[in-house]
Amino acid sequence: MATNNNNQVFMKRVPVSKPFLLTRNQALRLSPSNFTQFMKESTVYGVVVDMPMSPTVITTMACYINGAANLYFSGGGDYSGAAQRYPALVQATRIFVNNAARFVTPENKVASLELPNNRCHYAYILTTDGPHRLVLNPIAGQQTPEERAFMSMYQRVMGELRIAQMKDETAGIRPSNAIVPNAE
Repeated sequence: MATNNNNQVFMKRVPVSKPFLLTRNQALRLSPSNFTQFMKESTVYGVVVDMPMSPTVITTMACYINGAANLYFSGGGDYSGAAQRYPALVQATRIFVNNAARFVTPENKVASLELPNNRCHYAYILTTDGPHRLVLNPIAGQQTPEERAFMSMYQRVMGELRIAQMKDETAGIRPSNAIVPNAE
């Protein structure tokens, strides 16, 4: 158990819906064969990041080498399909997934895909050899340079998703529950 007071409110498991668990599981278990045409220099085909937003909300962002980026909310909603409309989102996502290969080590290979139960973010880097997990501290002053670099890349994707959502709302495109929490 953490003794840091900032984590005390995060010590219990966040309640999540069955639809969230199903979509998150599908995102984590997509076959690499779906992405072979995009995998030129690496065995990484995706990154799934679980982000506790509060003691009662987790947002999962699933990004793939083809540029797709989707958000799943612990209450069961999602925001998906934006990559079909927004090239900047595709570019940010591809850069993120391609660069995630630098963070794959034999030491961070995992067999289980659990959700975080504290303030830390879990990033699952999906490779043809199985998933690798990074545990990331979201508090800026307490991050390693590697954590800062990795988080900067996925915050860029989150920013592009937020812009896409605002453009969708302006255009009258309203996916159900398409609420992207502020990345701040």
